[in-house]
Amino acid sequence: MACEKAPLAPRRTSRVVRWSILGIVLLGITILGVGHQYGGVGKPVGVDALCPFGGLETLGTLLAGGFLIKRVAVSSVLLLVAAVITAFVFRRAFCGRICPLGFLQEIFGGIGKRLFGRRFTVPAAIDRPARYLKYVLLAAILALSWSTATLVIRPYDPWAAYQHISSPELLTEFGIGFAVLLVGLVGSLAYDRFFCKYACPMGAFLGLISRVSVFKVRRSAETCVDCGVCDRACPVNVTVSTVDTVTDPECIDCGECVAACPVKDTLAVSAGPDRRLTPVVAAIASVGLFAALVAGATLTGDFAWTMPTLGGELERRAGDAGLPTGSATFDSSLIKGSTTVSEITDAAGIPPEVFTSVYGIPEAEQAQALKDLKDIYGAYPGDVRAFVDAYLADPSVADTYVPGQFHSEEDEDH
Repeated sequence: MACEKAPLAPRRTSRVVRWSILGIVLLGITILGVGHQYGGVGKPVGVDALCPFGGLETLGTLLAGGFLIKRVAVSSVLLLVAAVITAFVFRRAFCGRICPLGFLQEIFGGIGKRLFGRRFTVPAAIDRPARYLKYVLLAAILALSWSTATLVIRPYDPWAAYQHISSPELLTEFGIGFAVLLVGLVGSLAYDRFFCKYACPMGAFLGLISRVSVFKVRRSAETCVDCGVCDRACPVNVTVSTVDTVTDPECIDCGECVAACPVKDTLAVSAGPDRRLTPVVAAIASVGLFAALVAGATLTGDFAWTMPTLGGELERRAGDAGLPTGSATFDSSLIKGSTTVSEITDAAGIPPEVFTSVYGIPEAEQAQALKDLKDIYGAYPGDVRAFVDAYLADPSVADTYVPGQFHSEEDEDH
């Protein structure tokens, strides 16, 4: 049977679309991360609110007790829902077409190919067993998170470390995560998507779902010329050339194999013979589904992109309780490392000069977050919470209060 050559333009376009989307996501998330570190009131939410795995970590407490793990936001749960729904339709499209950490590894993989002139592969005897490590990590992290109600992965998370590269907490709080990030990127120079293959718990979770996904990569044995180009194009080393349907949970639905295939209609993302998607449509449809879910949650007000101010959170609580505006009682537990002194003075009604008198913080610096002031003025979040409670009970305490009495590293949320 004569085989028709696949047109080159659509294949190139699908790769351009994929890399453009990945680049935009990486750039956007990086900007949000820097904005969170250095922004003032109304700054972007932190990395913990923009990671779907946080939604999975808090799932146990959410189902059992109706509350979220400390630092995890509703937006993380919504991102998890969007990733799961997308996985049921398009396998691990989140990994292959959206995840910024995966894209960083692919960038380093491209650099490695230029440096070494080839892509290396781990021997199968080591590679296959090693891929189960991420499933072990998934089970361990979820068991610990659900039993302790804490964000267990945070200090070891390479993505959290990346989002804190511009922060002084990088080496003190995310030192291990930064080391994992470096290992993942350096490893990707020789072995594409090194972290994804062997250690990503989110990839492991989505891989389990991908087994029942609607759309998969399917191969026509009749037109396949056994050139092996598809296998070489796969960034996670899935064997495509010898199967009729790619069901391997390692497949990240990146579409690289389909774009690389030189024979028309031999590889396609499809839900069956009559439901085939072109590479470009597959890229747009999978990312579009995820984006539509996130956009919908944003429009309903359930997905927050910026940090709420203390005053705004108090007003929200008052509204939820059916109370009139301005009647909410100040709750010092809302004070975190990312809270500014100005937010506290506005929401609690404490004059700015009181913080100058007690902590020595000039009014000109009170727009900075407590985490940036604590080591200079001793304004640790736990201590500030204690002082605010004492002041609201008796303002005269400002004359005798000694800062630093209630310092606890555990209280220093970001």
